[in-house]
Amino acid sequence: MNFKFNYVFYIKFFIMDNKKENEQSEHNNRKRNLYLVSVFGPDRTGICREFSGIFARRNLNIIDVEAIAMRGYFIMPFLVDFGKEDKKKFKEIEKELKETALRLNITIKIEEYKEEKKEKKIIYISTIGKDKPGIIYGFTSLFAGLNLNVERMKTIGREDLAVTEYRLDIGVQKISDIRKKIYEKAGEIGVDVIVRDRNTYERTKKLVVFDLDGTLIDKEIIDEIAKFANVEDEVKAITKDAMEGKIEFKKAIKERVNLFKGMDVKILEDMAKELEFTPEAKELIYRLKELNYKLAIISGAFTIFTDALKEKYPVDYVYGNKLEIKDGKLTGNLEGRIIDAYGKARIMKDIAKKEGISVSDVIAVGDGANDRIMIKKAGLGIALNPKKILKKFSDGVISRNAMKDLIMCIDKEKGF
Repeated sequence: MNFKFNYVFYIKFFIMDNKKENEQSEHNNRKRNLYLVSVFGPDRTGICREFSGIFARRNLNIIDVEAIAMRGYFIMPFLVDFGKEDKKKFKEIEKELKETALRLNITIKIEEYKEEKKEKKIIYISTIGKDKPGIIYGFTSLFAGLNLNVERMKTIGREDLAVTEYRLDIGVQKISDIRKKIYEKAGEIGVDVIVRDRNTYERTKKLVVFDLDGTLIDKEIIDEIAKFANVEDEVKAITKDAMEGKIEFKKAIKERVNLFKGMDVKILEDMAKELEFTPEAKELIYRLKELNYKLAIISGAFTIFTDALKEKYPVDYVYGNKLEIKDGKLTGNLEGRIIDAYGKARIMKDIAKKEGISVSDVIAVGDGANDRIMIKKAGLGIALNPKKILKKFSDGVISRNAMKDLIMCIDKEKGF
């Protein structure tokens, strides 16, 4: 073996018939004679070849194997079916394995393996944050206290940022109860976190749907319009209540738009020309397109702005509320169906159908109460700098600074 990497290079081969770790085939009712053969030591080329060669020559079936190499050191456990080998044959194989390990100057451990019959419930946790001492200790202490078994973990580094992924067996516990405690711990430590069940983690996502205000841009468009209309305080108060879920969105947007009556539409068009995604959002958007994701913006803001952004960035779909305009002036009304929380979820479903995929294949990212249904129904729902009401609907909570690093959690090439 000759792996080079900064944190961990991880290989996993599944050789079981159905490739499910908790579905052990009984090979036509023949009882398997399983041993776990673990080798570890300084990394070098040819280690896997040496031991797999012994098993092949002895006609022993490798059921499962993993290879983990980190900073010049490796661990490789083989799960091997020794079949009906008698004690004498077993001793011969054991001797050959130990002599090979001695020759290669590595350590070997051989122990009988008893197949577990219990059903597992697997979840995946990803933490994202500035690298500092105590992050792993904080979470593993929580896991131990909740009686959650850490099956695997790995760390991906990016400059001073660290993403750590954990695979946990939670047994009979509810993921919703665990998620709440993990969110609390993440807040204490000062990192972002995403919690996914096995199906959500393993299912390949194909579409990412974004809210606009406070998500891809760092402002509320309607508040910016209010500055030009000299109704800033009135609009901000309504916006705040709407974002926190204190006032129904349709009512809030009608009240605010009515305050813009008589405003020249050219002011909005000039604003739209100047509108840009945040640097973090730009980086994430371009990286997602490199990975062939379809991208959509579903906003409670206005089509003048969403259409302008579609011209600037590689976004496939944009939706917004349409302002009624007469003689170049805003009438104070909206045209067509208002996009509220349920409207966002409906549009997300329509886009998924158009793309020939399920909503389970969709990632939704938003920050306010108006995103709650969309985030809850998506395969993976991410709350960005969220208002309190949104946290309980989401699979993950991240800060805007970590937005560009979301790719390290959703790019399947970097998964377990």
